[in-house]
Amino acid sequence: REIKQTDSNLDTIERAIENESRRIERIHPLEAKKIADQIDQDLAITEQNIQSLKTDVATLRNGRYPQAGELDKRVNKLHERWVHLRHMLHNKIVGPLANMSFPVEERTVTKHLRTVQETRNVDTNPHFRSLQEHIEWCKNKLKQLKKADYGTDLPSVQQERDHHQHEHRKIDQFHSKVDAAVKARQYFTGEELNLYNQHLGQLQKVYAELLTFSTNRMTDLDSLLDFIQSATNELQWLNEKEEVEVTRDWSDTKLDVRAVEKYFEHLMSELEKREIQFNSVLERGECLVLQNHPATKAIEAHMAAMNAQWAWLLQLTHCLETHLQNTRIYQQFFKDVQAAEEWLKEKDEIMNNEFSQGDFSLDVGERLLQGMQALRDELNVFGDQVQALTARAQDIVPLKQRRQPITRPITVTAICNYKQNNFVIEKGSDCTLNDNSGRVKWRVRNSSGVESQVAGVCFALPPPDKDALDAADRLRRQYDRSIALWQKKQLRMRQNMIFATIKVVKGWDLPQFIAIGAEQRNAIRKALNEDADKLMAEGDPSDPQLRRLRREMDEVNKLFDEFEKRARAEEESKNQTRIFNNQISNLTVSLDEAERIINQRVAAPLPRDIDTLQHLVLEHKEFESRLQKLEPEIEQVKDTFRSITLKTPQHKKDLEKVLDKWKYIWNMSNIYVERLKCIEIVLNGMDDASQVISEFENKLALFDELPSTKKGLESVHENLLKMESAVGQQQIVMDQLNDDFDNTRRLTEKSRPNQRGPHADVERLDKEIQRLNDRWSNVCAQLADKLRSCKTAYDLLGSYQEAKQIEDDWLDEQYGKLENLQPIKERAKEHLDATRNLLSSVVDRTPKIEHVNLNGGKFIREGKIWSRAATRFREQLVEVRPSLDAEAEFQRQATPLEEASEPPAGGTARIAWELDEMNGRFAELQDRLYGRLREIADRCKGDIVTLV
Repeated sequence: REIKQTDSNLDTIERAIENESRRIERIHPLEAKKIADQIDQDLAITEQNIQSLKTDVATLRNGRYPQAGELDKRVNKLHERWVHLRHMLHNKIVGPLANMSFPVEERTVTKHLRTVQETRNVDTNPHFRSLQEHIEWCKNKLKQLKKADYGTDLPSVQQERDHHQHEHRKIDQFHSKVDAAVKARQYFTGEELNLYNQHLGQLQKVYAELLTFSTNRMTDLDSLLDFIQSATNELQWLNEKEEVEVTRDWSDTKLDVRAVEKYFEHLMSELEKREIQFNSVLERGECLVLQNHPATKAIEAHMAAMNAQWAWLLQLTHCLETHLQNTRIYQQFFKDVQAAEEWLKEKDEIMNNEFSQGDFSLDVGERLLQGMQALRDELNVFGDQVQALTARAQDIVPLKQRRQPITRPITVTAICNYKQNNFVIEKGSDCTLNDNSGRVKWRVRNSSGVESQVAGVCFALPPPDKDALDAADRLRRQYDRSIALWQKKQLRMRQNMIFATIKVVKGWDLPQFIAIGAEQRNAIRKALNEDADKLMAEGDPSDPQLRRLRREMDEVNKLFDEFEKRARAEEESKNQTRIFNNQISNLTVSLDEAERIINQRVAAPLPRDIDTLQHLVLEHKEFESRLQKLEPEIEQVKDTFRSITLKTPQHKKDLEKVLDKWKYIWNMSNIYVERLKCIEIVLNGMDDASQVISEFENKLALFDELPSTKKGLESVHENLLKMESAVGQQQIVMDQLNDDFDNTRRLTEKSRPNQRGPHADVERLDKEIQRLNDRWSNVCAQLADKLRSCKTAYDLLGSYQEAKQIEDDWLDEQYGKLENLQPIKERAKEHLDATRNLLSSVVDRTPKIEHVNLNGGKFIREGKIWSRAATRFREQLVEVRPSLDAEAEFQRQATPLEEASEPPAGGTARIAWELDEMNGRFAELQDRLYGRLREIADRCKGDIVTLV
C-alpha cells in the first residue's frame, strides 16, 4: 500500500515538473523559484518515505518473508525513479531558471553624473545603501558556495549537507529583503528611480544566480548523501560479515559444525540476495559519475571500496568452506575412533563375561568355541577398520596448532587469493608462517620472500595432526590388547574343553571303553593329547592351569593305558604289529607337532631384546624337555619292531621315517640353540656398545666452550687424550660386535635352508648395528676435530696473551706519564711539547694494538667454530637419542652468566671482554691527550698552536 502511495506521489511530482517546465518562460523568475522549492520539498518528503520502506523491507528479509525479494526490487525502482525526477527538476526548471535575465528599466545618462549620483545616494540614502549591501552579500555568498567542498565520507557529506541546508535557508529567506528592495522604489522619482532600478536589476540577477546555484548544490548534496549512505551501509554489512570470518576460532575442536554449516548456507543465500541491492548501489554511483557529479572522486572511491570488499568476502567464503570441511573431517575422525574404542571395549566385556566360564558340558563348550571363532572373525574384519583409521590419521589437519605458539617457521597453505600492496598469494600456494601470536592476523612470508600480516583464516596448516596420530596409535594398541585377550580366553576355553573331556573319560568303565571301539578310543586319546600338547606349547609353563592339565593328562593317559592293557588281555586278537602301528602313529603325531614347532621357531623373527630372548630360551628348554620325554617311546618302538617276527618292508619304512624325523628335529633344535646363543651375545654387545657410545657422546657434548686460559686448554686437551685412549680400547669391542653379528647372520641363514631372498629380521638387526657404527664413527670424528681445534686454540691463545701483556704494560706506563704531566694553569705553552710527544708515541702504537686485536680475533673465531660444532653435535644427539632429554642436561650443566661488571668465564667471551677493555683504555688515553692539547690551545689563543 505504501509503495503504491509513494508511486502515486512520484507521478504527481512528475506532472508538476512537466507542467512548470512548459510555462517557466511565461512567469516571473521569483514565482518560478517558489514553485521549484515546493517541488523540491515534495521530493524530500518522498525520499523519507522511500528510506522508511527500505527499512521495512530489510526487516522482512531478516524475518525470511517469502516476498521480501520482490518488495526490495520495487522499492529500488522507486528510488531510481526519485533520482530521475531529481535530475529532471534540475535540468528542466532549476537550470533554465539560473540562466534567465531580469527585465529592468535603464536610462542612459552620462557616466560622470551617474557616478556622482550613485555615490551620493549610497552615502546619503539608506535605501541605496541597503541595496548595495544586499548585492555585496549575494556576491560573497555565491563566491563562498563555489569554493565549498562536498565531503569524502558519510560524516563529512552529512556535515556539508546540514551546513548547506542552513545556508540555503538563509538564501531563501533573503528573498524577503529583495522584495523589500523592490517596494523601496516608491521612494524615488526621476533619475534616482532610474538609477535605483538599475541596481535593483543587478540585485535580482545575482540573487537568482545565487539561488539557482544553491538549489543545484542542495540537489547534488542530496544525491551524494543518498549514495554515500547506501554505499556505507553495504560496506558496513560486508565488514560485519568479514569480522565474523576473520575472528572465528578454527582451532576449537568442539566447534558446532552443524551451526556453522547453517550459517554458511545462510551467508551464501544472503550474498546472492544482497547482490541485487549491492549492484543497484553501484549502478546509482555509476549514474552519478556519468552525470558529472561534482563529487565524482568520492563516489568512485566508495565504488572501488565496495568492489574490493565484496571480492574479499567471496574469498573468505572459500576459506569458510575449506575450514568447515577440515573441521568436519577432524570431528568425524575422532568420533569414529571413539566409536571403535567403545566397540572394542564392548567385545572385551563380552570375552570377560560370556566367554569366561570355567565349568561346562561338551555341548556348551562347542557352542562357546564357535562363538569365540565368530568373535575372532569380527575382530579380523574390524582390523581393516582400525587400519583405515590409521591411514585417515595422516590426513587430519592440526586444528589445535592454529592457536599454539610456533617455535620455528612452518609451512602453511593458502586457501584463498589475497593481495595487498606488493604482497600477493594465490590459492594453493605454500607460505612460511613466522608468527601466529596475533588473534586475527599471522605474520607470513610468501614465495617471493615478501613478509606481511595476513588474516590467519586465509591459511590451513598441513597434516598430520599429532592428536589424531596418537588416537590412531592408541586404538591400534587397544585392538592388539583385544586380540591378546581373545587368544588368552580361547586358550583357557580350550583347556576347559579338555578338562570336560577328561571328566567324561574318567567316568568310563571297561565295558564302555571296549564298546566305544579301538579306533574311536585312539582318536579321543589322540585329540586329547594333541590339544593338551598344543596348549602346553602355547601357554606359560608356570601357569597353574597348565600344570593341572599336565597332571590330568598323565592320569587320563594312565587310565587309557590301563584300559588298553585290560582290553588286550580280554582281546587276544591284538598282536605286536598292532601295537607297533599304534606306537608309530602316536610318535608320528608327537613328532609332527614337534617338527611343526621347531620349523615355526626357526622361521620366527629374531628377538629384539633380552627379555624376549630369555622367554624364547625358556620356551625352547621346555620344548626339548618334552621332546626328551619321547625318547623312551622311540626306544620302545624299536623294541616292538625287533619283537615282530614277520617284519614287512612297510614296518621298516615306518620306523625309518620316525627315526629320520627324530634326528631332523634334534639337529634343527641344536642349530636353533646356537642361534639363540649368538643373538644373546649380539644383543648384550649392542646394549653395552650403546651405553659406552652414549657416555662418550655425553662427555663430548660437555665441551661446549673453549677455556680462556692455557691451563684450561691443557686440561681440555688432557681429557680429550684420555678419551682418545678409551676410544681405542672400545674399538676392539665394536669390531667384536660386528663379528658376532656376522656369525648370527650365518646361523640364521643356515637354520632357514628353504628361504629364498633376504631375511627381514637379520636386515633389521644389521641396520641397528650400522646405526651404532655410525654413532661410533661420529664420536671418533668429533674427538679428532676437538683435539685439532684445542691445539690450534692453545697456540693462538699463547700468541695473544704474550702480545697483550706487552701492550697492557705499555698502557700502564703511558698512563703513568700522563699522570706525571703538570696541570695546565699558567704558561700553558710550556706543556705543549711534552703532551704532543706523548700523544705521538700513543698514535704510533696503534699497529701493535691492532695486532693484539687480530690475535684475539683469531682465538675468538676458533672458539666460535668450537661452540658451533658442539651445538650441532648436541642437536645430532637429540635426533639420534630422542628418549634422552639431552638439551635439558646440557642446560643444567651450563655455567650461569656472570655479572656485567665482571669478566665472563667463557673463553671467547672473556677474550672479547679483555680486548674491549684494552681498546677502551687506549681510546681513553688518546681522548685525554687530545683534550689536554685542546686546553693548551684554548689557553694560548694568541699563539699558533698545532694539536699534532
